[in-house]
Amino acid sequence: MNANAFRQRLIGAILCLCLLALVAGTVPVTLALLSPLGTIARVLDSLAPQMLAAALGLALLAALLGAWRAGGAMTVLTLALAGWFGLQHAQRSLPLAADMQPELRVLFFNVLHENAANAERIAQAARDSGADVLAFAETGALEAVLPGLREDYPHMVGCESECQTVVLSKVPMAASNPESGPMGWHGTFALVTLTPEEGEAFTLIVAHKLKPWFAGQVEGQDAQFESRLNDIAGPMVVVGDFNAAPWSAPSRALIDATGLRAPRLPVPTWPVEAGRFGVPIDNIFVRGGARLTDLQPFGDDLGSNHRGLLAEVAIGG
Repeated sequence: MNANAFRQRLIGAILCLCLLALVAGTVPVTLALLSPLGTIARVLDSLAPQMLAAALGLALLAALLGAWRAGGAMTVLTLALAGWFGLQHAQRSLPLAADMQPELRVLFFNVLHENAANAERIAQAARDSGADVLAFAETGALEAVLPGLREDYPHMVGCESECQTVVLSKVPMAASNPESGPMGWHGTFALVTLTPEEGEAFTLIVAHKLKPWFAGQVEGQDAQFESRLNDIAGPMVVVGDFNAAPWSAPSRALIDATGLRAPRLPVPTWPVEAGRFGVPIDNIFVRGGARLTDLQPFGDDLGSNHRGLLAEVAIGG
């Protein structure tokens, strides 16, 4: 095979990969879970930005190798689809309200069940974060340090039967249990009302949801979750491990059904090794006048496979 023939075949392979990346970045979000490719779609739709970035890189590479027309056309198409993707996300999200005065700092961290060896480090990092409210998922690993944390955060909800989702607060809070429904939460849901010393009371919901490809289970949980949120009036902050990015089909459905809004620039949280290039499957949403004034990652080196979220919350406006 001569060099020109090899180059043509290489260009053809690159353009095919570019097309596949485009499809993977745009089509999955349109597919229902119970469709033939629904399970794969729920895995891929959270990876849309990475797929679109890969498609753009491949299109530009094809153009540089000499396929100016095909590579250029794929570049334009990729940019157009990325623009559509960005517009869809912008309509369901809000920028940080940096001009508002925050009332509380909220920390969320998926500890990881088998992470007990780092419990003391996690507890100290949580104290050092300056958070007023701590929310943990997979909290069993922290059982030994919870009494110590309660010295600084005297109000606690969770761990009544099993340590899954736990909320600890310096601020007084009133707890409410989720209603019974088609999907049991098994301790992975907490709903509290927080009343800052200065400021308006608001609802904080912490949830660790099922993986979105668990067909036959997640549909009932989603319906119960949406119904529960829509029964609540006033300012609201919803945070937790959703196992899906804000632009995924399940998160879009949640946002559209409840009026929640995601942060314009969410924090990539999984896998922790990927850092800023990871997927934001741990999310925080706001509604009813609640706004985020700052949002940062937490706990990259604390032994979990997730990064956490450290958010400053303002109420009003």
